[in-house]
Amino acid sequence: MRPEHAPAPATVLVIGAGWSGLSCAIELVRLGHRPIVVDAAPQAGGRARAVDWTVQGECLRVDNGQHLLLGAYADTLAMLERVGVHAAALEHHPFALAYPDGWRLAAVRAPAPWHLVLGVARTPSLALRERWALVRWVATLERMLAQAPAQASAADLLAPQPKELVRRLWRPLCLAALNVEPAQASAHIFGRVLLDSIAGDARASALLVPRVDLSALFPDAAAAWLAARGASLRLRATVRALRPLAQGWQVQLPAEWIEARRVVLALPPARAAALLRDLDPALDETVATLLALRTAPIATVYLRYAQAPRLARPFYPLLDAPARGRYGQWVFDRGALVPAPRGARPGLLSVVISGAGAHEELSRDALCQAVARQVGEELGLAAPSAQFAIVEKNATLVPAPGLRRPPTQLPAAGLLLAGDSAQSPYPSTIEGSVRAGVQAARAIGPALP
Repeated sequence: MRPEHAPAPATVLVIGAGWSGLSCAIELVRLGHRPIVVDAAPQAGGRARAVDWTVQGECLRVDNGQHLLLGAYADTLAMLERVGVHAAALEHHPFALAYPDGWRLAAVRAPAPWHLVLGVARTPSLALRERWALVRWVATLERMLAQAPAQASAADLLAPQPKELVRRLWRPLCLAALNVEPAQASAHIFGRVLLDSIAGDARASALLVPRVDLSALFPDAAAAWLAARGASLRLRATVRALRPLAQGWQVQLPAEWIEARRVVLALPPARAAALLRDLDPALDETVATLLALRTAPIATVYLRYAQAPRLARPFYPLLDAPARGRYGQWVFDRGALVPAPRGARPGLLSVVISGAGAHEELSRDALCQAVARQVGEELGLAAPSAQFAIVEKNATLVPAPGLRRPPTQLPAAGLLLAGDSAQSPYPSTIEGSVRAGVQAARAIGPALP
């Protein structure tokens, strides 16, 4: 029964204003719709947004997780361009991993696959047999994936590689791209990312680091773009329930009901499952699949230094050793990458710890102290003057071997899935989220005249 005084039905309502929900709404506008986007949070961006940190009397704009993007993230780059984000918002670096201890592997500017072949050939950090093993492995990666069973892990895929290459190259890339250890990751998902990036051309394999905070990189621009084209974004609007209508759905918000012909759930799996539970017997399998999905955390430690460190590079991979209290995996010169007024003055480093591990047992203060010691030892820095940790406990899905996610179009008319929860060949990175949002919009199709 339609609630009294309810407004006319919307064509599409998107639940969730993270990168996936916003991307879905943008694509819907391009298809002629005027979607409504709702989110329980006070700001858009989901798990990739800016937060404020007040330190030593100064309010710094930092992110709820430091992100490293790849040049192969074609849908993300297209979406940023669509909402008017300038290319200068991302700092492009030809693929290179350079450790503080001097170990280095770098591609060169050349057509694929020579950008990687020549780069490996010129890498003094690798023995000759390691260079040959690396080039041969990348050259046969697509064939290995075609032959790999669904339950194969990234560790299985990497078994032929020398241990030092796994330690210095493949494991850091797996942690950065999939947010889990190789043994926990699907060979097919990891391989897909590698084929699109490292095995692609020089542009695809480039490492992209944001030069603005994550809210400025996309959510703020997306919200402005949508508003200018008649779409509606409502924050602090928690969806409490869904109810089916003869044609469409009722969506319960704290102070109103909204009717929509179609509803897109751009939500984490547990939240999506909660809204779908007991809604329709046809959705029982979807709910069970969503509840079976596991998540992995990301911790980002921010270190503020009284004397701004002068790092030779804007970011470094780090050799973590949890048994020795060394948890950091990547360090970024945040003060140089995201300058004031939107970011911080020189002297701010961010250190990323991907996935689950022993660091989760530490308090935030103890984690900050351990990371500060590690960074100090590896980069030759004094103790920071301030430190702060952000931990996203459910940052990404675990892209486990044989991972099953529900399809975009759910088995209930007018319901669609986006975000981390929807089936995709990609992990739940920014690119995976954007792709899922665009895919949901395209499944709905153009607005009818």
